[in-house]
Amino acid sequence: MRTLEQAINMAKPVEGERFDGDDLTEFHVGDVEFRSCRFVNCNFDYATLRAARFVGCSFDHCSFKEATFKECVFSEGETGTEWRYSDLSKAEFEKSNLSLNKFIGCQGYMLAFTDCAAPGLKADIEAQRKVRSQVIPGGLRFIRCKLQYAEFAPGDFQDSIFESCDLRDASFAGARLNSASFRGSSLANIDFAGAVLDHANLSHASFDELDFQSMASFRALSVTRDQHEAIVTSFGLLTVG
Repeated sequence: MRTLEQAINMAKPVEGERFDGDDLTEFHVGDVEFRSCRFVNCNFDYATLRAARFVGCSFDHCSFKEATFKECVFSEGETGTEWRYSDLSKAEFEKSNLSLNKFIGCQGYMLAFTDCAAPGLKADIEAQRKVRSQVIPGGLRFIRCKLQYAEFAPGDFQDSIFESCDLRDASFAGARLNSASFRGSSLANIDFAGAVLDHANLSHASFDELDFQSMASFRALSVTRDQHEAIVTSFGLLTVG
């Protein structure tokens, strides 16, 4: 059985293989392609992956702490990659395609995405760090990302950033979004049912209306004057005079 490092060095697509326990800590991976491969208990901590393709693959109990992904592809057509019970704390994705990807039971303290395409993303990610009984806020960070129809599990996303993103038809139902920022994002038809948005920031975000009555709480929510008319409409009110 080939090791993961040997497969990478072959410089040709790798298909249908399983890699178990391989250690690529601080490894640099570029211009490689994996199709329908399974990675189990592999370590990619502090690794850099550039222009890598993972189509129909899965990562099970892998570690990507502080790993960097640049211009990588994790989706093709209707097939996305699955990340199961993996640690992506402080990892960074840049200009990558994560359409229809599923994150299941993953750790993502301060996980960041910039200029990524991730419509249809399903995100069951623990965004805070827990040390004994103490919770250390970290949150997720999405900047200029395409997140249409994304589904975020009803977890704790306080202090997270979703700025200048396309979040049309996305769902944050039941999520804790205390002090989260949606500044400059498109929120048309977004689902905040049962969500807590206390001290969240919706300034300069675009929406025709929001279902404030379905939210669990929105105390001290920040908005801008240009949103006032849409907010009034959301409550079924009319501005006269």
